[in-house]
Amino acid sequence: MEQTKKYRGIWWLVFLASTAALAIAIVTHWPWLTLILPFAATSFVKAMDIM
Repeated sequence: MEQTKKYRGIWWLVFLASTAALAIAIVTHWPWLTLILPFAATSFVKAMDIM
């Protein structure tokens, strides 16, 4: 079975951006900060190629 090359760089960028947004939301006391968590978690899992 041939394995295909997976490009995970975009997922790392999404993870870093969502983590930065989460840090900013924590510092500025943004009321809907939990809306960022699914993006951070999903992008980390996709970047690590777990899912």
